[in-house]
Amino acid sequence: MLTILGLLNLLLRALEFIIVIWVLMSWLPGAQQSSLGQLLGRISGLILNPLRRFIPVIGIIDLTPLVGLILLQAAEMGLQAIARTMI
Repeated sequence: MLTILGLLNLLLRALEFIIVIWVLMSWLPGAQQSSLGQLLGRISGLILNPLRRFIPVIGIIDLTPLVGLILLQAAEMGLQAIARTMI
């Protein structure tokens, strides 16, 4: 059971990393339109697109990645708490 929680924790960290890289790519012209950028956009969209229904864009600032990272961190902390109770 701890292995499954460890794998889920690893998956959450990978999603966080993907979102951060995708956001940083938005600062570089054309980076998000590259094949790597499109792949990262599809993967991060799994988390960010549902959030975009509830979080409006403020001017040109999209706060959805920040909220997504906070939610992933909360899920990670929850998994760690569950893992601690199982030991």
